Amino acid sequence: MSDDIARSRLVEERKAWRKNHPHGFVVKPETRADGSVDLMVWHCVIPNKKGVSLQKKICFNQSLDL
Repeated sequence: MSDDIARSRLVEERKAWRKNHPHGFVVKPETRADGSVDLMVWHCVIPNKKGVSLQKKICFNQSLDL
């Protein structure tokens, strides 16, 4: 039951994120081999600040397992 609550909340949060999120930030749920989406595993990309020597590179590429 709590798993269903978590998934429904993640669906709502994803909708809100897709409508309004900071420029350059990327957060996507993992896509399984069969094409389905796993809302309990997310991949996040956080860009560098301007002026950092690696400005053209992505600073963080992180996976979150919920």
